[in-house]
Amino acid sequence: LMKKVLKVINAVIRGILVAVCLALCAYNIYMLIARYAWGNQMPTVFGFAGAEVVSPSMDDGNGDDIEVGDFIVVQAQDDYAMGDVITFYDAQRAMYVTHRIIFADENGYTTKGDANPSPDPEIVQRAQVVGKVVWVIKGAGTALDFLRSPTGLLVVILAGAAVWVGADVISRIADRQKNGTQSED
Repeated sequence: LMKKVLKVINAVIRGILVAVCLALCAYNIYMLIARYAWGNQMPTVFGFAGAEVVSPSMDDGNGDDIEVGDFIVVQAQDDYAMGDVITFYDAQRAMYVTHRIIFADENGYTTKGDANPSPDPEIVQRAQVVGKVVWVIKGAGTALDFLRSPTGLLVVILAGAAVWVGADVISRIADRQKNGTQSED
């Protein structure tokens, strides 16, 4: 019975490792193609995009802020309203910016970083908006950004291989112990 349980656990672990590695490979390949072939620096997957926060503009010190090193998940919406925190492409700075909408009308959105003293100088057009921030993972930006890199992917694959080999070694040791016990009876 123990041997069957170990085999099932081993198969489950290996299945999860293969699925995670394949998903990470597919995601990284898609991101590389989207960024370098299509020129989209913030590609979406099923309407979602993610980014590491690298500026303190949304950290006004009240404790529930978006801080440097956080990871944000952005989702495209049909419309945006005052108070929404959105990520948009700022052509003047040639970068993506995440700020709060402080005014909205038919011309677009006036935005401002929570920690900034004044609104952004340019009106954000609807076409510039990637989406609304729907989830903030505190402190995970640096780690997730690393995992999305080729080096991070290699580390995940090597760690997965180590777990795979470790599960195999444990399974063989358990087999030897069981066979050794049966031989002595």
